[in-house]
Amino acid sequence: MDWDRYKQLCDTPNVFSRWMLEQTGQLVEAELTPLFERVLLGTPLDKPVDHRGGAATDMFVLALSRAEVSRICACVEVAVQARTTTSATGGRGLGGFREAWDEYLRALDGSRVP
Repeated sequence: MDWDRYKQLCDTPNVFSRWMLEQTGQLVEAELTPLFERVLLGTPLDKPVDHRGGAATDMFVLALSRAEVSRICACVEVAVQARTTTSATGGRGLGGFREAWDEYLRALDGSRVP
């Protein structure tokens, strides 16, 4: 895949990194955990040949329902308000989590997700 197409895809609201999915999976209700496990067992986007990132930078195209994304957003909001952290966010907090999931939800509401 060429860089322009890769960047274009990665900038869409329904594309998330493995890292973000793994960390969000630690914040959600137990009933949502299998959803994250299924996504992470899927095939990530092909990376450009000269991409230097490891597995954490794998990008996945999500096709979740509005109800699923809404539940994820609610879980993330609770975590942000409680100042919860995950295994990899202890030092940085959850900055960007709410915004990323809210953007996906807004895209579903506006039918902007490819």
